[in-house]
This record gives sequence, structure tokens and C-alpha cells, in this order.
Amino acid sequence: MNTFTKLTAIALIGFATLTSCSNESKDSKEAAEDMNEAKFNKDDEKDADCLVNAYSSNMFEIKMSENAAMNATTADVKKLAGMIVEAHTRMNSDVKMLADKKQVTLPSDLTDEQRNKIEKLADKTGIDYDKEYVSIMKDKHEDAIKTYEKYSEKCVDADIKTWAGQSVPEVRSHLDMVESTWNTIKDVKN
Repeated sequence: MNTFTKLTAIALIGFATLTSCSNESKDSKEAAEDMNEAKFNKDDEKDADCLVNAYSSNMFEIKMSENAAMNATTADVKKLAGMIVEAHTRMNSDVKMLADKKQVTLPSDLTDEQRNKIEKLADKTGIDYDKEYVSIMKDKHEDAIKTYEKYSEKCVDADIKTWAGQSVPEVRSHLDMVESTWNTIKDVKN
């Protein structure tokens, strides 16, 4: 692992640790889910979980992509990472506005699992780093499409249902760019 990549991962993890909830036994996402469970009925809690999950996933993609924008070796992957940072920052702004309107508590930090994935990616170098990052983004966007489609059908709250349905086309466009980037780098060797 190159020193810059490792330092970047350590800095991201350190920042995440400093900004995490004071409840050490739970991560920020679990704490947010517990707070929402305490204030909402079952249906509203499920809808709140939709926003919590989307926000948490976007935070992960933003942090991982910030790292990739600095450490990727190919211009295509750096471009993809920049697009994801910009798009998912905007998406999280929309989620936050909706959550504020619905009085939903959102996580303030990455989960331990998310931090571990970023750290594991930082162990990679060169084209292996680029390929692993793009592979993770492909999986995350495929999962997100399925999740947003489910939310757009199953959420009870009309605003959350609409938001989820409107998010699907944007996430599909991200997946298209991820797949295009993969096709560009898949045969590149170290």
C-alpha cells in the first residue's frame, strides 16, 4: 500500500471516529435507527429506516469516492469518483431536507463495516485499486436501484415514496457510468 493511500484512509477513519456518536457500543447508524424507533410507529419507523439507509449508503460512497479521486491511477476512475462525490453529496442534501421535514434522525458517521471497506480498499494499489473501487461502486449502485425501487413501492409516506421513485433514474445513470468505466479498465494490467 502506498503511504499516501494509507494516510488518507487513516485520516478518514480518524475523522469518522472523532465525529461519531458518544454511544460507543453502537455506531451512528444504529443510534439513529434506535432514536427513530422510539419516536415513530411501525410504518413510520420503516419509512424512516429508508432515509437512514440511503443517507448512510451515500455517506459511504462519498467517502470512498473522495479517497478514489485522490488515489486512483486512471483518469476514467478519477472522473467516476468525482461524479459520485458530487452526485451523492447532492442526493444526501435532498435526503437530509426530507428527513428534517419528517423529523427523522440520520446517522452522522460511517458504520464500522463501511470504514473497514474503505481501509481494505486503501490496501490496494495501481490498477488493482481502480478495479476494486469500480467493482464496489457497481455492487452499491445495483443494490441501490433495487432498494429505491422497493422503497418507491412499499413506503407508506407519500413524500418518501416519491423521493425514492425519483432517485431510481439518477442511480441508474450512475450505474451506467460505473459499467462504462469498468469496460474501459477491466483488461488493463499492472
